[in-house]
Amino acid sequence: MTATSPLPALHYTALEHVRVPRPVDRLATLAALVRGKGVFDLGALDETAIDAKRGDDNWLHARLCREAAWVVGIDNSQRLPPEGMETAPRGRIIHADIFDLAPVVEAHGRPDLVVAGELIEHLPDTEGFLRSLRANTALRGADFVFSTPNACCWHNGIVGLAGRESMHQDHLQIYSYKTLRTLFARADIALVSLTPYHARFQEMISGSRGVAKLGVRGFQGLVNALEFACPMLSGGWIGVARL
Repeated sequence: MTATSPLPALHYTALEHVRVPRPVDRLATLAALVRGKGVFDLGALDETAIDAKRGDDNWLHARLCREAAWVVGIDNSQRLPPEGMETAPRGRIIHADIFDLAPVVEAHGRPDLVVAGELIEHLPDTEGFLRSLRANTALRGADFVFSTPNACCWHNGIVGLAGRESMHQDHLQIYSYKTLRTLFARADIALVSLTPYHARFQEMISGSRGVAKLGVRGFQGLVNALEFACPMLSGGWIGVARL
């Protein structure tokens, strides 16, 4: 049986109008979605900035732990101790394979939500990953919540005018509204919603001083205003799908 998306049908014409809501704050929105629920947090360690983020409010895993009933983070990073890591009274991160979550369900229980924050753009086979979630009967009926950068965002267009590109070295692909719709349709997973989120340059702000910090904050403010005016060009997407 093929999953049916409740989102409006796409015709894939060149000038097709796509209506999306105004952009939201990514971390606050993801935290609200998990409130009171059991959560698997995929790629939870966020090792690219873990030392900087653990002490502030910008580490997604910590935000999820504050709101959820319980959180099991899943990561295969070498920086994670073999015994895992206790992160909160109701949270921990363990070594496990995101392509095979059945043993995690057996050990920790079935989650209400599977969260993948800024993860799918790092995967060499995102469709294969989504199909593995869909095929896992232990997750049947759970929601899959993800966030990912937008291929068509204001800030990359602006810095591109100066011959620059803002992209992490571990990003293997980047998605637009339509390519996300296509990806989930091919994986036979029903997308419930796609909501744009505001670009945030927290790492650049934290790593800057004086005039440079003011400049980054000013650029973020400009980009956020443009995103409000044209949400299709926001920093990224938050998606909710049903497994």
